Amino acid sequence: MNMKKLFLICLCFYVSLAGFCQKIDVTSLEINADLGKESYQDRAKKYLSTYKLNDNGELEITSYLQVGDTKEVMYNNLINWIVSSCTEAATAILYENEEEGRITTRCYFGKIANDGKSKPKEWVDIRPTLSVEVQDKEAIMKFILPGFEVMKQGEDEATRGFMGSGKGFCFTGDETPKEVTVWPIAQCYPYNSDCKFSKTTCYMAYVHAIECYKILKQQVLNAGYKTIRKKK
Repeated sequence: MNMKKLFLICLCFYVSLAGFCQKIDVTSLEINADLGKESYQDRAKKYLSTYKLNDNGELEITSYLQVGDTKEVMYNNLINWIVSSCTEAATAILYENEEEGRITTRCYFGKIANDGKSKPKEWVDIRPTLSVEVQDKEAIMKFILPGFEVMKQGEDEATRGFMGSGKGFCFTGDETPKEVTVWPIAQCYPYNSDCKFSKTTCYMAYVHAIECYKILKQQVLNAGYKTIRKKK
């Protein structure tokens, strides 16, 4: 194990768990989506022509970003951002290679959607992977989402716990809890018109998942333009 990985493990151990989750929930994602007079179904069908599934049936979005710093600075900024938002870096970071400028990590967005109708409600979490390859002044970002993690809970139950039943965003090494049902995105609306899952839940989860991608993209850009002060 290299020194950087050991440092990450130690740092994540000492940061309090409450500090990991950034506030991203159904309400904030609804505001970001800014549907106006559109329905979630309308917006989802618009996105369908832009965001495609890969050969494995996963939602895969690749962005080519112009950033404002060197490969070395960008890489270190990304590592710092991941560490400050992780539960355990040793398992959250799936791959890292400073020489290549590549980092792959697993993300967690809790309670990004619910159908608002069924009782108990269908609460949706997502656990996409984020891969970033950085070079001087540029970065290639890849967001991959295999499906939705759905748990049926009442309002009170949904506020309990952290991973698997929490709200917010973090990088995580935690696996999908056994009590949830995974809906493969290729089997969900809008990609599958014969979907057996709840239509309203699928459309909201899909639109909000795209908003989560946009948030990650902006965070990568922010890291790319963050300047580390040099000592005098």
